[in-house]
Amino acid sequence: MKNRVHPLIPSLLFLLLTGVATPGRAIVTFGDDVELEGFLNFQNIVRTPKFESTELVMQRNTAQVEGKYYFLRDSTAFGRFNTGRLEEATFTFVGRSVYDSIYDIRQSYHDAFENGDDHPGEIEIKAREAFVDLLLPPFSLRLGKQQVVWGETDNFRALDVINPLDLSWHWSWESWEDIRIPLWMARGVYDIGKFGPFDESFFEAVWIPWDVQSNIVSTDPRRPWAFTGTGLNETANSAIVNGQILNLDLKVNDSSPGRRFENGQGGFRFKAIWGEIEFSLNYFYGFATDTGVKFRNDLLRIDNGTLHAEVDTVNPRTHLVGITANYSEEKYTQAVFRLESVFTTGVPVSVAAGAPLNVDPEQDQFEDVRRSVVMIAVDRPTWIKALNEDRTFFLSSQFFWRRYLDYSDSFRGFSAVRPAILNGQIFPGRFISEQPNQLNRDEFVITFAASTSYGDAGLLQPRFVFAIDPISTGAYNQIGIDYLLSTHVVLKFQQNLFWRASGHDVGPWALGDLWGHSSGQSRHETVFSLVYQF
Repeated sequence: MKNRVHPLIPSLLFLLLTGVATPGRAIVTFGDDVELEGFLNFQNIVRTPKFESTELVMQRNTAQVEGKYYFLRDSTAFGRFNTGRLEEATFTFVGRSVYDSIYDIRQSYHDAFENGDDHPGEIEIKAREAFVDLLLPPFSLRLGKQQVVWGETDNFRALDVINPLDLSWHWSWESWEDIRIPLWMARGVYDIGKFGPFDESFFEAVWIPWDVQSNIVSTDPRRPWAFTGTGLNETANSAIVNGQILNLDLKVNDSSPGRRFENGQGGFRFKAIWGEIEFSLNYFYGFATDTGVKFRNDLLRIDNGTLHAEVDTVNPRTHLVGITANYSEEKYTQAVFRLESVFTTGVPVSVAAGAPLNVDPEQDQFEDVRRSVVMIAVDRPTWIKALNEDRTFFLSSQFFWRRYLDYSDSFRGFSAVRPAILNGQIFPGRFISEQPNQLNRDEFVITFAASTSYGDAGLLQPRFVFAIDPISTGAYNQIGIDYLLSTHVVLKFQQNLFWRASGHDVGPWALGDLWGHSSGQSRHETVFSLVYQF
Protein backbone atom coordinates (compact mmCIF):
# COMPACT_ATOMS: atom_id res chain seq x y z
CA MET A 1 0.00 0.00 0.00
CA LYS A 2 1.14 3.50 -0.79
CA ASN A 3 2.61 5.58 2.06
CA ARG A 4 0.13 8.21 3.15
CA VAL A 5 0.71 11.87 3.87
CA HIS A 6 -1.03 12.90 7.06
CA PRO A 7 -3.81 15.37 6.26
CA LEU A 8 -2.63 17.78 8.99
CA ILE A 9 0.75 18.31 7.32
CA PRO A 10 -0.51 21.02 4.87
CA SER A 11 -2.14 22.92 7.74
CA LEU A 12 1.02 22.69 9.86
CA LEU A 13 3.03 23.97 6.91
CA PHE A 14 0.60 26.87 6.59
CA LEU A 15 0.98 27.77 10.28
CA LEU A 16 4.75 27.58 10.01
CA LEU A 17 4.87 29.88 7.02
CA THR A 18 2.47 32.42 8.47
CA GLY A 19 4.32 32.33 11.75
CA VAL A 20 7.73 33.15 10.28
CA ALA A 21 6.49 35.58 7.62
CA THR A 22 7.19 39.24 8.20
CA PRO A 23 4.89 42.01 6.98
CA GLY A 24 5.88 43.44 3.63
CA ARG A 25 4.90 43.94 0.04
CA ALA A 26 3.17 41.24 -1.95
CA ILE A 27 6.19 41.16 -4.31
CA VAL A 28 9.57 40.05 -2.93
CA THR A 29 12.58 41.58 -4.69
CA PHE A 30 16.15 40.36 -4.91
CA GLY A 31 18.33 43.24 -5.95
CA ASP A 32 17.02 45.34 -8.81
CA ASP A 33 16.44 42.59 -11.34
CA VAL A 34 14.46 39.75 -9.71
CA GLU A 35 10.86 39.83 -8.49
CA LEU A 36 9.15 36.92 -6.78
CA GLU A 37 5.55 36.42 -5.69
CA GLY A 38 3.14 33.57 -5.20
CA PHE A 39 0.63 31.92 -2.93
CA LEU A 40 -0.31 28.83 -0.96
CA ASN A 41 -3.96 27.81 -1.22
CA PHE A 42 -5.50 25.18 1.06
CA GLN A 43 -8.93 24.41 -0.38
CA ASN A 44 -11.46 22.07 1.23
CA ILE A 45 -14.75 21.13 -0.43
CA VAL A 46 -17.64 19.45 1.34
CA ARG A 47 -20.43 18.11 -0.85
CA THR A 48 -23.98 18.19 0.53
CA PRO A 49 -26.21 16.09 -1.77
CA LYS A 50 -29.76 17.47 -1.48
CA PHE A 51 -28.64 18.84 1.92
CA GLU A 52 -29.31 15.39 3.35
CA SER A 53 -25.71 14.37 4.04
CA THR A 54 -22.14 15.67 3.86
CA GLU A 55 -18.96 14.25 2.38
CA LEU A 56 -15.48 15.68 1.97
CA VAL A 57 -14.59 15.53 -1.75
CA MET A 58 -11.48 17.73 -1.98
CA GLN A 59 -8.56 18.75 0.21
CA ARG A 60 -6.45 20.44 -2.43
CA ASN A 61 -3.18 22.11 -1.42
CA THR A 62 -1.64 24.37 -4.05
CA ALA A 63 1.69 26.19 -4.05
CA GLN A 64 2.38 28.60 -6.90
CA VAL A 65 5.51 30.68 -7.46
CA GLU A 66 5.77 33.47 -10.04
CA GLY A 67 9.17 34.96 -10.80
CA LYS A 68 10.34 37.70 -13.17
CA TYR A 69 13.96 38.40 -14.13
CA TYR A 70 14.82 41.74 -15.79
CA PHE A 71 17.93 40.74 -17.71
CA LEU A 72 17.80 43.75 -20.02
CA ARG A 73 16.97 47.33 -18.96
CA ASP A 74 17.49 50.68 -20.69
CA SER A 75 19.00 48.94 -23.74
CA THR A 76 21.65 47.26 -21.60
CA ALA A 77 21.72 43.47 -21.15
CA PHE A 78 23.12 41.95 -17.96
CA GLY A 79 24.45 45.37 -16.99
CA ARG A 80 27.13 45.47 -19.71
CA PHE A 81 25.96 44.79 -23.28
CA ASN A 82 24.35 47.54 -25.35
CA THR A 83 21.29 46.28 -27.27
CA GLY A 84 20.42 49.36 -29.32
CA ARG A 85 16.69 49.77 -29.92
CA LEU A 86 15.84 46.70 -27.79
CA GLU A 87 14.95 48.59 -24.62
CA GLU A 88 13.83 45.92 -22.18
CA ALA A 89 13.62 42.13 -21.85
CA THR A 90 12.33 39.93 -19.03
CA PHE A 91 11.94 36.24 -18.33
CA THR A 92 8.78 35.16 -16.45
CA PHE A 93 8.24 31.77 -14.86
CA VAL A 94 5.10 30.40 -13.17
CA GLY A 95 5.40 27.06 -11.39
CA ARG A 96 2.62 25.18 -9.61
CA SER A 97 2.61 22.19 -7.29
CA VAL A 98 -0.62 20.52 -6.17
CA TYR A 99 -1.39 17.77 -3.69
CA ASP A 100 -5.01 16.67 -3.19
CA SER A 101 -4.96 14.60 -0.02
CA ILE A 102 -8.59 13.47 -0.39
CA TYR A 103 -7.34 10.20 -1.90
CA ASP A 104 -5.45 9.52 1.33
CA ILE A 105 -7.97 10.97 3.79
CA ARG A 106 -10.97 9.00 2.51
CA GLN A 107 -10.49 5.26 2.56
CA SER A 108 -13.10 4.70 -0.16
CA TYR A 109 -11.27 7.02 -2.58
CA HIS A 110 -7.92 5.48 -1.74
CA ASP A 111 -9.18 1.92 -2.24
CA ALA A 112 -10.88 2.83 -5.54
CA PHE A 113 -7.47 3.53 -7.10
CA GLU A 114 -5.53 0.83 -5.33
CA ASN A 115 -5.06 -1.46 -8.35
CA GLY A 116 -1.89 0.10 -9.72
CA ASP A 117 -3.46 3.48 -10.46
CA ASP A 118 -1.57 6.62 -9.55
CA HIS A 119 -4.52 8.42 -7.96
CA PRO A 120 -5.09 10.74 -10.95
CA GLY A 121 -5.48 14.33 -9.85
CA GLU A 122 -3.72 13.75 -6.54
CA ILE A 123 -0.32 15.25 -7.37
CA GLU A 124 0.66 17.81 -10.00
CA ILE A 125 4.06 19.45 -10.36
CA LYS A 126 4.59 21.50 -13.49
CA ALA A 127 5.82 24.72 -15.02
CA ARG A 128 2.60 26.43 -16.02
CA GLU A 129 4.10 29.40 -17.82
CA ALA A 130 7.60 30.29 -18.99
CA PHE A 131 8.09 33.12 -21.47
CA VAL A 132 10.38 35.93 -22.53
CA ASP A 133 9.08 39.48 -23.14
CA LEU A 134 11.02 41.70 -25.55
CA LEU A 135 10.27 45.43 -25.85
CA LEU A 136 11.35 47.13 -29.06
CA PRO A 137 9.05 50.20 -29.24
CA PRO A 138 6.51 50.37 -30.76
CA PHE A 139 6.72 46.56 -30.98
CA SER A 140 6.65 43.99 -28.17
CA LEU A 141 7.03 40.24 -28.42
CA ARG A 142 6.26 37.42 -25.97
CA LEU A 143 7.76 33.97 -26.68
CA GLY A 144 7.08 30.83 -24.68
CA LYS A 145 4.42 28.98 -22.75
CA GLN A 146 1.62 31.43 -21.95
CA GLN A 147 -2.06 32.36 -21.81
CA VAL A 148 -3.76 34.73 -24.25
CA VAL A 149 -7.09 36.21 -23.19
CA TRP A 150 -9.50 37.80 -25.66
CA GLY A 151 -13.06 38.92 -25.10
CA GLU A 152 -15.44 40.70 -22.73
CA THR A 153 -17.38 37.82 -21.12
CA ASP A 154 -17.32 36.65 -17.49
CA ASN A 155 -17.75 33.00 -16.40
CA PHE A 156 -18.68 31.82 -19.92
CA ARG A 157 -16.41 31.67 -22.94
CA ALA A 158 -17.19 32.90 -26.44
CA LEU A 159 -14.08 34.59 -27.88
CA ASP A 160 -11.68 33.45 -25.14
CA VAL A 161 -10.95 30.01 -26.66
CA ILE A 162 -7.26 30.15 -27.61
CA ASN A 163 -6.18 28.28 -24.47
CA PRO A 164 -8.15 25.11 -23.64
CA LEU A 165 -9.39 24.41 -20.10
CA ASP A 166 -8.58 21.76 -17.52
CA LEU A 167 -12.05 20.79 -16.24
CA SER A 168 -10.95 17.53 -14.66
CA TRP A 169 -10.82 18.41 -10.97
CA HIS A 170 -13.54 21.01 -10.36
CA TRP A 171 -15.25 21.68 -13.70
CA SER A 172 -15.40 25.43 -14.44
CA TRP A 173 -15.98 26.62 -10.88
CA GLU A 174 -12.46 28.01 -10.50
CA SER A 175 -10.78 31.12 -11.85
CA TRP A 176 -10.15 30.89 -15.61
CA GLU A 177 -6.54 31.93 -14.97
CA ASP A 178 -6.01 28.82 -12.84
CA ILE A 179 -7.64 26.28 -15.18
CA ARG A 180 -6.57 27.57 -18.60
CA ILE A 181 -3.93 25.30 -20.17
CA PRO A 182 -0.96 27.49 -21.21
CA LEU A 183 0.40 26.79 -24.72
CA TRP A 184 3.77 27.33 -26.39
CA MET A 185 3.25 30.27 -28.71
CA ALA A 186 4.47 33.62 -29.98
CA ARG A 187 2.46 36.79 -29.33
CA GLY A 188 3.39 40.10 -30.88
CA VAL A 189 1.82 43.52 -30.32
CA TYR A 190 2.40 46.58 -32.50
CA ASP A 191 1.37 49.78 -30.70
CA ILE A 192 -0.10 52.09 -33.34
CA GLY A 193 -1.50 54.78 -31.06
CA LYS A 194 -3.43 57.47 -32.92
CA PHE A 195 -4.69 56.09 -36.24
CA GLY A 196 -7.24 58.15 -38.18
CA PRO A 197 -10.37 58.34 -36.00
CA PHE A 198 -8.98 55.70 -33.60
CA ASP A 199 -7.08 56.29 -30.35
CA GLU A 200 -4.88 53.90 -28.33
CA SER A 201 -4.96 51.41 -31.19
CA PHE A 202 -2.78 48.33 -31.49
CA PHE A 203 -2.47 45.23 -33.65
CA GLU A 204 -1.85 41.85 -32.02
CA ALA A 205 -0.85 38.57 -33.70
CA VAL A 206 -0.69 35.09 -32.14
CA TRP A 207 1.02 32.01 -33.59
CA ILE A 208 0.93 28.53 -32.01
CA PRO A 209 3.38 26.56 -34.16
CA TRP A 210 2.79 23.03 -32.83
CA ASP A 211 1.20 22.91 -29.35
CA VAL A 212 -2.31 21.56 -30.06
CA GLN A 213 -4.34 20.60 -26.98
CA SER A 214 -8.03 20.24 -26.13
CA ASN A 215 -10.13 20.65 -23.01
CA ILE A 216 -9.36 18.07 -20.33
CA VAL A 217 -12.46 16.36 -18.91
CA SER A 218 -12.40 13.43 -16.51
CA THR A 219 -15.02 10.77 -17.21
CA ASP A 220 -13.76 8.33 -14.57
CA PRO A 221 -16.77 7.81 -12.25
CA ARG A 222 -14.42 7.15 -9.31
CA ARG A 223 -13.38 10.81 -9.34
CA PRO A 224 -15.45 13.20 -7.16
CA TRP A 225 -15.87 15.76 -10.00
CA ALA A 226 -16.07 13.35 -12.93
CA PHE A 227 -18.27 14.30 -15.86
CA THR A 228 -20.82 11.49 -16.27
CA GLY A 229 -23.36 13.23 -18.49
CA THR A 230 -26.98 13.27 -17.40
CA GLY A 231 -27.16 9.68 -16.15
CA LEU A 232 -25.73 7.39 -13.53
CA ASN A 233 -22.27 7.61 -12.06
CA GLU A 234 -21.37 4.40 -13.93
CA THR A 235 -19.53 3.25 -17.04
CA ALA A 236 -21.56 1.71 -19.88
CA ASN A 237 -20.73 -2.00 -20.14
CA SER A 238 -23.64 -3.29 -22.25
CA ALA A 239 -25.59 -2.60 -25.44
CA ILE A 240 -29.02 -3.62 -26.71
CA VAL A 241 -28.97 -4.72 -30.35
CA ASN A 242 -31.91 -6.28 -32.22
CA GLY A 243 -33.71 -7.15 -29.01
CA GLN A 244 -30.67 -8.72 -27.36
CA ILE A 245 -28.52 -7.46 -24.49
CA LEU A 246 -24.82 -7.77 -25.26
CA ASN A 247 -21.60 -7.04 -23.44
CA LEU A 248 -19.91 -3.86 -24.71
CA ASP A 249 -16.23 -3.69 -25.64
CA LEU A 250 -15.59 -0.07 -26.63
CA LYS A 251 -12.21 1.09 -27.91
CA VAL A 252 -11.45 4.81 -28.11
CA ASN A 253 -8.85 5.80 -30.71
CA ASP A 254 -7.10 9.10 -30.01
CA SER A 255 -7.21 10.91 -33.34
CA SER A 256 -6.50 14.36 -31.95
CA PRO A 257 -4.17 16.58 -34.04
CA GLY A 258 -0.52 15.78 -33.46
CA ARG A 259 2.05 18.30 -32.32
CA ARG A 260 3.37 19.08 -35.78
CA PHE A 261 4.07 22.34 -37.57
CA GLU A 262 1.41 21.61 -40.19
CA ASN A 263 -1.11 21.72 -37.34
CA GLY A 264 -0.16 25.26 -36.41
CA GLN A 265 -2.79 27.74 -35.20
CA GLY A 266 -2.86 31.50 -35.36
CA GLY A 267 -4.88 34.66 -35.32
CA PHE A 268 -4.90 38.40 -34.88
CA ARG A 269 -6.91 41.25 -33.44
CA PHE A 270 -7.11 44.99 -33.87
CA LYS A 271 -8.15 46.95 -30.80
CA ALA A 272 -8.77 50.67 -30.46
CA ILE A 273 -10.99 53.41 -29.05
CA TRP A 274 -13.39 55.12 -31.44
CA GLY A 275 -14.95 58.15 -29.80
CA GLU A 276 -16.20 56.72 -26.50
CA ILE A 277 -16.36 53.09 -27.67
CA GLU A 278 -13.52 50.65 -27.07
CA PHE A 279 -13.72 47.82 -29.60
CA SER A 280 -11.77 44.95 -31.13
CA LEU A 281 -11.90 42.92 -34.36
CA ASN A 282 -10.72 39.33 -33.93
CA TYR A 283 -9.88 36.29 -36.05
CA PHE A 284 -8.43 32.92 -35.04
CA TYR A 285 -7.74 29.79 -37.09
CA GLY A 286 -7.21 26.70 -34.98
CA PHE A 287 -8.73 23.48 -33.71
CA ALA A 288 -11.90 23.01 -31.66
CA THR A 289 -11.00 22.68 -27.97
CA ASP A 290 -14.12 20.53 -27.46
CA THR A 291 -13.61 16.94 -28.61
CA GLY A 292 -16.15 15.08 -30.74
CA VAL A 293 -16.51 11.34 -31.31
CA LYS A 294 -16.96 9.46 -34.61
CA PHE A 295 -18.31 5.90 -34.59
CA ARG A 296 -16.45 3.47 -36.85
CA ASN A 297 -19.28 1.47 -38.37
CA ASP A 298 -16.79 -0.42 -40.53
CA LEU A 299 -15.25 -1.92 -37.38
CA LEU A 300 -18.45 -2.97 -35.58
CA ARG A 301 -18.72 -6.69 -34.93
CA ILE A 302 -20.53 -9.09 -32.59
CA ASP A 303 -18.61 -12.03 -31.20
CA ASN A 304 -19.78 -14.50 -28.53
CA GLY A 305 -22.35 -12.17 -27.01
CA THR A 306 -20.09 -9.11 -27.09
CA LEU A 307 -20.45 -6.00 -29.25
CA HIS A 308 -16.99 -4.77 -30.26
CA ALA A 309 -17.07 -1.09 -31.24
CA GLU A 310 -14.49 1.60 -31.96
CA VAL A 311 -14.73 5.39 -31.97
CA ASP A 312 -12.27 8.08 -33.09
CA THR A 313 -11.89 11.35 -31.23
CA VAL A 314 -12.17 14.45 -33.43
CA ASN A 315 -11.07 18.07 -33.03
CA PRO A 316 -12.12 19.80 -36.28
CA ARG A 317 -10.35 22.79 -37.78
CA THR A 318 -12.19 26.01 -36.90
CA HIS A 319 -12.43 29.58 -38.12
CA LEU A 320 -13.45 32.10 -35.46
CA VAL A 321 -14.45 35.67 -36.28
CA GLY A 322 -15.53 38.02 -33.52
CA ILE A 323 -16.05 41.59 -32.40
CA THR A 324 -16.10 43.12 -28.93
CA ALA A 325 -17.12 46.56 -27.73
CA ASN A 326 -17.68 48.39 -24.48
CA TYR A 327 -19.11 51.82 -23.86
CA SER A 328 -19.20 53.80 -20.62
CA GLU A 329 -22.38 55.90 -20.47
CA GLU A 330 -21.89 58.49 -17.71
CA LYS A 331 -24.75 60.96 -18.24
CA TYR A 332 -27.93 58.92 -17.74
CA THR A 333 -27.14 55.40 -16.51
CA GLN A 334 -23.55 55.63 -15.18
CA ALA A 335 -23.15 52.11 -16.55
CA VAL A 336 -20.71 50.25 -18.79
CA PHE A 337 -22.28 48.34 -21.68
CA ARG A 338 -20.37 45.39 -23.12
CA LEU A 339 -20.88 43.46 -26.36
CA GLU A 340 -19.26 40.33 -27.71
CA SER A 341 -20.31 38.57 -30.92
CA VAL A 342 -18.60 35.47 -32.34
CA PHE A 343 -19.09 33.31 -35.44
CA THR A 344 -17.37 29.88 -35.38
CA THR A 345 -17.10 27.05 -37.89
CA GLY A 346 -16.10 23.47 -37.11
CA VAL A 347 -18.06 23.09 -33.86
CA PRO A 348 -18.31 19.33 -33.07
CA VAL A 349 -21.77 17.92 -32.31
CA SER A 350 -23.14 14.41 -31.76
CA VAL A 351 -25.84 13.12 -34.09
CA ALA A 352 -28.55 10.61 -33.19
CA ALA A 353 -28.09 7.09 -34.50
CA GLY A 354 -30.01 6.53 -37.73
CA ALA A 355 -30.23 10.24 -38.61
CA PRO A 356 -31.12 11.04 -42.26
CA LEU A 357 -28.27 10.97 -44.76
CA ASN A 358 -28.62 14.68 -45.44
CA VAL A 359 -27.77 15.29 -41.76
CA ASP A 360 -25.19 12.53 -41.22
CA PRO A 361 -23.88 11.40 -44.64
CA GLU A 362 -21.19 9.12 -43.16
CA GLN A 363 -23.60 7.68 -40.55
CA ASP A 364 -20.87 8.06 -37.94
CA GLN A 365 -23.06 10.02 -35.49
CA PHE A 366 -20.85 13.12 -35.81
CA GLU A 367 -20.89 16.44 -37.65
CA ASP A 368 -19.11 19.77 -37.37
CA VAL A 369 -21.32 22.82 -37.74
CA ARG A 370 -21.39 26.61 -37.67
CA ARG A 371 -22.45 28.48 -34.55
CA SER A 372 -22.91 32.09 -33.49
CA VAL A 373 -22.77 33.62 -30.01
CA VAL A 374 -23.96 37.06 -28.93
CA MET A 375 -23.31 38.42 -25.44
CA ILE A 376 -24.69 41.71 -24.09
CA ALA A 377 -23.72 42.89 -20.60
CA VAL A 378 -24.30 45.85 -18.30
CA ASP A 379 -22.02 46.76 -15.35
CA ARG A 380 -22.77 49.46 -12.81
CA PRO A 381 -21.50 50.57 -9.37
CA THR A 382 -24.68 51.23 -7.37
CA TRP A 383 -25.43 52.61 -3.91
CA ILE A 384 -27.71 50.33 -1.87
CA LYS A 385 -27.52 52.16 1.43
CA ALA A 386 -29.87 49.78 3.20
CA LEU A 387 -27.23 47.09 2.73
CA ASN A 388 -24.02 49.14 2.79
CA GLU A 389 -23.83 52.79 3.83
CA ASP A 390 -20.11 53.18 3.08
CA ARG A 391 -19.49 51.58 -0.29
CA THR A 392 -21.24 50.86 -3.56
CA PHE A 393 -22.18 47.47 -4.90
CA PHE A 394 -20.69 46.42 -8.22
CA LEU A 395 -23.58 44.95 -10.22
CA SER A 396 -23.07 43.02 -13.44
CA SER A 397 -25.55 41.22 -15.68
CA GLN A 398 -24.97 39.26 -18.92
CA PHE A 399 -27.24 37.79 -21.56
CA PHE A 400 -25.92 35.03 -23.87
CA TRP A 401 -27.58 33.81 -27.05
CA ARG A 402 -26.01 30.84 -28.82
CA ARG A 403 -27.44 29.65 -32.16
CA TYR A 404 -26.61 26.64 -34.36
CA LEU A 405 -26.74 27.85 -37.95
CA ASP A 406 -26.74 24.33 -39.48
CA TYR A 407 -29.32 23.00 -37.04
CA SER A 408 -30.99 19.61 -37.16
CA ASP A 409 -33.34 18.05 -34.62
CA SER A 410 -31.03 15.01 -34.81
CA PHE A 411 -28.29 16.92 -32.94
CA ARG A 412 -27.68 15.60 -29.44
CA GLY A 413 -26.18 17.08 -26.28
CA PHE A 414 -24.95 15.28 -23.18
CA SER A 415 -25.08 11.49 -23.19
CA ALA A 416 -26.51 9.43 -20.33
CA VAL A 417 -25.76 6.07 -18.73
CA ARG A 418 -28.90 4.11 -17.77
CA PRO A 419 -29.64 0.68 -16.29
CA ALA A 420 -30.05 -1.93 -19.02
CA ILE A 421 -33.79 -2.66 -19.41
CA LEU A 422 -35.14 -5.16 -21.95
CA ASN A 423 -38.81 -6.13 -22.22
CA GLY A 424 -39.46 -4.47 -18.86
CA GLN A 425 -36.72 -6.47 -17.13
CA ILE A 426 -33.87 -4.66 -15.34
CA PHE A 427 -30.49 -6.37 -15.58
CA PRO A 428 -28.50 -5.67 -12.37
CA GLY A 429 -24.97 -4.47 -12.96
CA ARG A 430 -25.61 -3.87 -16.67
CA PHE A 431 -25.57 -0.29 -17.98
CA ILE A 432 -26.07 1.19 -21.44
CA SER A 433 -25.23 4.58 -22.96
CA GLU A 434 -27.97 6.71 -24.53
CA GLN A 435 -28.26 10.15 -26.12
CA PRO A 436 -31.71 11.39 -25.07
CA ASN A 437 -30.78 15.06 -24.86
CA GLN A 438 -31.72 16.97 -28.03
CA LEU A 439 -29.93 20.22 -28.74
CA ASN A 440 -32.02 23.34 -29.28
CA ARG A 441 -31.37 25.61 -32.22
CA ASP A 442 -31.25 28.60 -29.87
CA GLU A 443 -29.68 28.43 -26.41
CA PHE A 444 -29.78 31.15 -23.76
CA VAL A 445 -28.25 31.87 -20.38
CA ILE A 446 -28.59 34.92 -18.12
CA THR A 447 -26.15 35.81 -15.35
CA PHE A 448 -26.16 38.32 -12.50
CA ALA A 449 -23.37 39.14 -10.04
CA ALA A 450 -23.09 41.55 -7.11
CA SER A 451 -20.13 42.32 -4.87
CA THR A 452 -19.15 44.91 -2.28
CA SER A 453 -16.87 45.34 0.74
CA TYR A 454 -17.27 46.19 4.42
CA GLY A 455 -15.00 47.41 7.18
CA ASP A 456 -12.61 50.33 7.51
CA ALA A 457 -10.27 48.99 4.84
CA GLY A 458 -12.74 46.85 2.92
CA LEU A 459 -11.38 43.69 4.47
CA LEU A 460 -14.71 41.82 4.28
CA GLN A 461 -15.75 41.17 0.68
CA PRO A 462 -19.05 39.33 0.02
CA ARG A 463 -20.29 38.35 -3.45
CA PHE A 464 -23.35 36.80 -5.04
CA VAL A 465 -23.52 35.09 -8.44
CA PHE A 466 -26.60 33.73 -10.20
CA ALA A 467 -26.90 32.07 -13.63
CA ILE A 468 -30.02 30.58 -15.21
CA ASP A 469 -30.88 28.79 -18.42
CA PRO A 470 -34.44 30.04 -19.10
CA ILE A 471 -35.26 27.08 -21.36
CA SER A 472 -34.22 24.21 -19.10
CA THR A 473 -34.69 26.44 -15.99
CA GLY A 474 -31.46 25.02 -14.62
CA ALA A 475 -29.70 27.53 -12.36
CA TYR A 476 -26.45 28.03 -10.47
CA ASN A 477 -26.00 30.11 -7.31
CA GLN A 478 -22.76 31.14 -5.65
CA ILE A 479 -22.67 32.90 -2.30
CA GLY A 480 -19.18 33.75 -1.12
CA ILE A 481 -17.22 35.95 1.24
CA ASP A 482 -13.50 36.73 1.49
CA TYR A 483 -11.88 38.07 4.65
CA LEU A 484 -8.47 39.69 4.39
CA LEU A 485 -7.04 38.55 7.71
CA SER A 486 -3.69 40.27 7.15
CA THR A 487 -1.40 41.53 4.41
CA HIS A 488 -0.64 37.94 3.51
CA VAL A 489 -3.57 35.79 4.68
CA VAL A 490 -7.06 35.54 3.12
CA LEU A 491 -9.88 33.36 4.42
CA LYS A 492 -12.51 32.36 1.84
CA PHE A 493 -15.95 30.78 2.17
CA GLN A 494 -18.14 29.85 -0.78
CA GLN A 495 -21.43 27.99 -1.16
CA ASN A 496 -22.27 26.58 -4.59
CA LEU A 497 -25.90 25.62 -5.24
CA PHE A 498 -27.12 23.77 -8.33
CA TRP A 499 -30.82 23.77 -9.19
CA ARG A 500 -32.95 21.99 -11.75
CA ALA A 501 -36.68 22.24 -12.28
CA SER A 502 -38.25 18.80 -12.58
CA GLY A 503 -39.79 17.83 -15.90
CA HIS A 504 -37.36 19.88 -18.01
CA ASP A 505 -34.62 18.68 -20.31
CA VAL A 506 -31.03 19.26 -19.31
CA GLY A 507 -29.66 22.44 -20.88
CA PRO A 508 -26.33 22.83 -22.71
CA TRP A 509 -24.51 25.11 -20.26
CA ALA A 510 -23.63 22.58 -17.50
CA LEU A 511 -25.47 24.68 -14.92
CA GLY A 512 -27.63 23.41 -12.10
CA ASP A 513 -29.72 21.19 -14.34
CA LEU A 514 -26.66 18.98 -14.87
CA TRP A 515 -25.14 19.09 -11.39
CA GLY A 516 -28.25 19.67 -9.30
CA HIS A 517 -30.47 16.61 -9.45
CA SER A 518 -29.06 14.32 -12.12
CA SER A 519 -30.32 10.87 -11.11
CA GLY A 520 -30.46 12.02 -7.52
CA GLN A 521 -26.75 12.91 -7.45
CA SER A 522 -26.94 16.49 -6.23
CA ARG A 523 -23.57 18.23 -6.05
CA HIS A 524 -24.25 21.23 -3.80
CA GLU A 525 -20.95 22.08 -2.17
CA THR A 526 -19.34 24.24 0.49
CA VAL A 527 -15.81 25.52 -0.13
CA PHE A 528 -13.39 26.65 2.60
CA SER A 529 -10.00 28.10 1.61
CA LEU A 530 -6.98 29.57 3.37
CA VAL A 531 -4.70 31.55 1.09
CA TYR A 532 -1.23 32.77 2.01
CA GLN A 533 0.08 35.38 -0.44
CA PHE A 534 3.65 36.56 -0.74
